[in-house]
Amino acid sequence: MLTTFDRYLLKRYFHTFGVCFVAALGVFFVFDAFTNADEFLKASPDGTIWPVVRRMTVYYCCQSSLLLSLVGHILCVLAVMVVLVILQRSGELHPVLAAGVPLYRAVVPLVVGALLVNLTIMVNQECVLPMVAPVLQTPRGREVEQGIDVRPSLDFATHILVSARRVFPRAKTLEHAEFVLPVPDVVTRLTTLKAQRAKYVSRGPANLSGWLLLGLDPRPGQLPLSDTGRRVVRRGTRPGTLFVVSGVTPDQLSEKAGNARYLSTPDLLRRVRNPSQATRSAHEQALALHARLTRPLLNIAAVFLTVPFLVRRESRGLVANLAVAGAVMVVLLGGGEACMYLASFQVMSPDLAAWSPVVTSGMLATWCARHAET
Repeated sequence: MLTTFDRYLLKRYFHTFGVCFVAALGVFFVFDAFTNADEFLKASPDGTIWPVVRRMTVYYCCQSSLLLSLVGHILCVLAVMVVLVILQRSGELHPVLAAGVPLYRAVVPLVVGALLVNLTIMVNQECVLPMVAPVLQTPRGREVEQGIDVRPSLDFATHILVSARRVFPRAKTLEHAEFVLPVPDVVTRLTTLKAQRAKYVSRGPANLSGWLLLGLDPRPGQLPLSDTGRRVVRRGTRPGTLFVVSGVTPDQLSEKAGNARYLSTPDLLRRVRNPSQATRSAHEQALALHARLTRPLLNIAAVFLTVPFLVRRESRGLVANLAVAGAVMVVLLGGGEACMYLASFQVMSPDLAAWSPVVTSGMLATWCARHAET
């Protein structure tokens, strides 16, 4: 059960985290808005200000969700450090310790606060970011309804190259789509299917996923399909349409498709298991999946690691303690990023790169706990 002092610490922690996050969001807003002001002005050809304000409000509200995913883990630990420094500077922690309360019992509210912040970040990652991903992937001067520029993608399961003029992620459709059918896997001679519109269907004929092509050129009866091609290119549910079996999803065709931060964990897991993507892409997404699962554990281990450095039994001063704790956090963060960098070049396995910082932080936190003031 939380005491009055526990609630006081918890309130101070959330206040500190909120101030740090708003400050980071303000710096990003000022820098990005002034740098890209011309793109926002395209929203109002007649010069009125309200379309520009509406576009900026929607865009930066969505960007705040992305910023929370990027810097929330760092601010989570930074808020603990700031609260501990303020408590010592104002002399509020020593009376509690003098009353016989153990140090780690006194900082339990900070750990609870860090857990709640990590839970918020997880909810944001799983629910909010995938919902606002189309806005984040759309250029600032363009509405989501106007579509996103396409990055041609090769289906490594069927070797079909998928391209289009624009993709509409929310509607799961392509505008002026082109499907290059390979020889001899699908067709007997090189053929490019052109469709005015292509709709992604997760459960199509024979319960397969793929693209339903509308407005075809050439016509379905003129395709020189091979035996394997007849299983990949099927007749659609409507006359004059074709269904192309493919694991390439609409979100993989955007310019930012390689960024796993826009995906929820189930979607990322399905992307890792998707045979239609390149081996390197699957490796990078497996690394992102391991990092996402271990990051909350790393944050809590970092919180326990900061306590003995900030509240030391034999201290040389509050500023020196803060400098040492900050240096340890930088080294820990740098080590984690170094592991991820090595894993991106397949020098380390994804699981080893993601779990090594967690194990190291836990060992250091346990070893340094004996130096904490009691």
